[in-house]
Amino acid sequence: MALHPRQYRLRFLLDVLRTIVWPQLVFNAALYLAGFHPGAFLRVVASVLAVPLLGTVRTAISQRRNKIQAAALGAKEVPCVRGKWPGNLDIVLGFVRSLKEAYLMQFLDDLFREYNCKTLNMRLLWEDQIWTIDEAHVRYMLAGPGFEWFHKGYYWQERMESFLGNGIFNRDKAEWQSQRAIARPWFAKDHISDLNIFDRHTTTTLALISEFVDRREAFDAQDIFARFTLDSASEFLFGRCLDTLHGTLPVAGRAKMGPKGTAIEDAFGSFARAFEDVQVQTARRTRIGKPWPLFELFTDKTAPSVAVIHDWLRPIVHEALAKKSAASAEKESGEDSTFLSHLANSTDDPQDIAYSVLNMLLAGRDTTASVLSFVVYFLALHPHVTEKLRAEILQAYGADGRPSVEDMKDLKYLRAVLNETMRLFPPVPMNLRLSDGQPRVFPASGSAPKYYVPPRTVILYSIFLVQRRTDLWGADALEFRPERWLEPATARLLADHPFAFTPFHAGPRLCLGQNFAYNEMTFFIVRLLQRVSGFELAPDAQPEGSLPPARWKYGEGRQAVEKIWPASSVTTFIKGGLWLRATPA
Repeated sequence: MALHPRQYRLRFLLDVLRTIVWPQLVFNAALYLAGFHPGAFLRVVASVLAVPLLGTVRTAISQRRNKIQAAALGAKEVPCVRGKWPGNLDIVLGFVRSLKEAYLMQFLDDLFREYNCKTLNMRLLWEDQIWTIDEAHVRYMLAGPGFEWFHKGYYWQERMESFLGNGIFNRDKAEWQSQRAIARPWFAKDHISDLNIFDRHTTTTLALISEFVDRREAFDAQDIFARFTLDSASEFLFGRCLDTLHGTLPVAGRAKMGPKGTAIEDAFGSFARAFEDVQVQTARRTRIGKPWPLFELFTDKTAPSVAVIHDWLRPIVHEALAKKSAASAEKESGEDSTFLSHLANSTDDPQDIAYSVLNMLLAGRDTTASVLSFVVYFLALHPHVTEKLRAEILQAYGADGRPSVEDMKDLKYLRAVLNETMRLFPPVPMNLRLSDGQPRVFPASGSAPKYYVPPRTVILYSIFLVQRRTDLWGADALEFRPERWLEPATARLLADHPFAFTPFHAGPRLCLGQNFAYNEMTFFIVRLLQRVSGFELAPDAQPEGSLPPARWKYGEGRQAVEKIWPASSVTTFIKGGLWLRATPA
């Protein structure tokens, strides 16, 4: 039975019937038919034990079927994690605990190291769940023959439905193709080459930063960059700037942690909190997995934030539709002056327009702000990179020259800094696919054989870990070294393994806004480093609980050297914000 993603409660109840109620009915029926009539206490115990018992039996049957189908396809089964508790419940709890305590994706990285492979079947609560950091398998799903067989799938749509609706990031097949066909023309070169929007909001942003610089005060760069990208994205998409840069900024020493950074108490803060909170809630659903509706049976936890977002969007959408109607009545062709008007000329459904806008706003605001935050973080850690980057910028534009789209392409070192930042901290660190109803096979990769993928299996792939693999990127893969992007070895690596670096996704679903994002980030960094000569982190200004735990210093990998606490919901961010001080040029 095909259910709409909004029917998540019904889906969950059907799952409960199948996994909990049905086993108890079967077990008790078997006892009755066998002539056993235990007392009430023993009947309760038997009913409780029936669930893991039949779960184990079901798993055994499934494993047997998988083994037969894998052999028929000339493939091997994906190595399976063996937890200590039934249903790998200890693995589930360890993963959940790691989200609050451990370095980003460290728990998964440790599992891949323990099992010495790049693709694992977690088999959580007796269900197959495949995780991979094999770029060949990612390539197969996103751009190879598997593109037709692996989709976002029902469970992704279910978790994101209240937020993204039928937007481009939450649909598959014909619906996705339709959304992409509508959006693609707006991201043509003539739209993304207009730097005037970036220039206006960059000027406002730098004026704010200059005030902090002059006073030698710490400021939350992540918060300011989120405002810059939101103001730029809103003007680009709606033709109306939200003017968040003129709102109340967080103050060092008094700031508190918000859903994805610092909490803001003004009108912008209410929208920002809602926009960030709904991402945190949907990410929480993904981490819980299929049983997430258990925690939202009576209350949709995204509802309050979604209401705030749509209250803000509704009048803007209706205004666009009204302008379209007025133009039609006057027999004039409505000009696509904004992405919103472009959408209004494509459909009359205000809900469809609102969801399309939200999908693009998510991409235009959060991902770009994430990259800019981590760029400046690395510049604070590596003053020699800042010096080299400033030299390239000043040679090209002097202290106040304005970049153009054409000449920004010549800033090779700046592009290297951006790419190296997105390699270590991709804005979307994890994604997933759901296989279709047929048995599938991942291609052989390196020393790994062809792997069998059971029907209707969730596959999660971590771009974050793929882009940190030492066997691909070398022994210094965990180091921030922009120079690698200017070396022939990296060009050869990406020629042989093109999916070793995919911060903008890849294949037919390659991000439409990739060039827009590069233009925005490049322009902003040029203007920023014309005004500022260096940065230093301000740990004294970080909100309580946002600095890395002391135990990280004794761990493996980047956690031992990290000075901030990287985290993720839908996108990567810095817990408590990025507080720093800057030096004037």
